[in-house]
Amino acid sequence: MELRLIMSRITQAVLRNWGRPTFLVEPPAERFAQFRGVLPPALLDVWSEFGFSGFDDGRWWICDPVVWQPAVDAWTAGLELPGGPDSWIAVTRSAFGRMKLWSASTGLSLTVLPYLGWLMYRASPRQVVDETATEKAMYVGFLGQTKDNLDVPDEDGDNLFPQVLGRLGPVAADTMYGFVPAPALGGPLAADHVEIFEADVHMQLLSDLTPRQVMERAA
Repeated sequence: MELRLIMSRITQAVLRNWGRPTFLVEPPAERFAQFRGVLPPALLDVWSEFGFSGFDDGRWWICDPVVWQPAVDAWTAGLELPGGPDSWIAVTRSAFGRMKLWSASTGLSLTVLPYLGWLMYRASPRQVVDETATEKAMYVGFLGQTKDNLDVPDEDGDNLFPQVLGRLGPVAADTMYGFVPAPALGGPLAADHVEIFEADVHMQLLSDLTPRQVMERAA
């Protein structure tokens, strides 16, 4: 009963933070069989409710892990973390490509900000001690993703998403906003320096161009 309540709370948290999806993307039926036993049941519950849809005019998306795995692999290749080697699966991402990643050993413990090259790591083995703890960790991870903390501030501290949305329109399930030139090449975080790119190509390009900085956070 407690586990089912937690799973219900996750979908409620999504609705509370984001409302109903702006863009509905139905998951392929085979995804559930493919990831059952690999990902927490709570995440499959989210897929059943929302699919791989986009919210708030594309500001935030639930990831199809198969489609986003090349981007995950590009950003985690050779990654050295205190817990040692691990494998990662994309759970959610923002319009600017900020990815929240799941590990079977440490839960929702890695966030990638590709435009800055930041990999924010929070190791917490308590998250996966048992199924209930894992579902609670998933709930906290979804609850913590809000409109403000998924945006990108410009050099004046103003959020970029509303500015870029008005100029370019929304991203789709397979596209993202990117800066031109990339920040690693000296480009500014400014609305008039943003274009829409194919997500897989741009995430790979950013991983090639951008120095990585691992930022460990307290559990």
